[in-house]
Amino acid sequence: MSPVIRSSAALAWLLAFSAGCGQVKKEPLFARSLAELVPHNHRDHFVFVVERPTPEGFRPAALQVEHVTKLSEANEYEVSLSEDGMATGRVVLRDDGSTLWIVVEEDYTRGLRLSYDPPIPYVSVPLYAGETTITSSADLRQLGTNQAAGRLLVTQKTRAKPEPAGQWLAGAYANAIRLEVERSYDGPDGPTQLTSTTVLVPGIGEVRSEGSAAGSPVMRRQLACAIVASRRIGDCQALLRR
Repeated sequence: MSPVIRSSAALAWLLAFSAGCGQVKKEPLFARSLAELVPHNHRDHFVFVVERPTPEGFRPAALQVEHVTKLSEANEYEVSLSEDGMATGRVVLRDDGSTLWIVVEEDYTRGLRLSYDPPIPYVSVPLYAGETTITSSADLRQLGTNQAAGRLLVTQKTRAKPEPAGQWLAGAYANAIRLEVERSYDGPDGPTQLTSTTVLVPGIGEVRSEGSAAGSPVMRRQLACAIVASRRIGDCQALLRR
């Protein structure tokens, strides 16, 4: 499902694509709260159907679950990840009211932790159509031993645009937003490129995404059901009966 940021970069998210003197400001794609654009309440729960490529096209392959927990640190949240009942990782997010930052990503299958310094942005409000590029660095460590495994230069390019109304597993929605992200990690062994496209629906969050790493097949997933702020979305029971 997870860049540069000195204070000027944070301001860029808030002020990007404002017109110059004598011009009219562009309307933001979304200007209300982060909690509405990307819900992350304590105990929010999201279930995704993962599709992987086969010779016959993309086919359902697994169920992924994301569960949100509020941490003791102010404005920080943990998103625990699992696939078909097996824990696969976690992400630590920080909400400062205008930007949702990615602080830490852990991959249990590879036994690695990435800690971003400074944190990299997932999304900000107000959100304008257009492109933003930022850079950061990441401390790479082995899980369990905490042994240092290197330091990486991180570059992230994000494009935001409106998404046409569509029908997804969790329902039909309008007013969606598309985020296209290209993120590169540059270390001693050379660069690694990750790309992803995510469709966000205000009040729900991600309803569809796809992504891949260089040299790896594309993976897709769709939101099947969720519990957001105690509100049920989609039908998890129907999913279990399939």
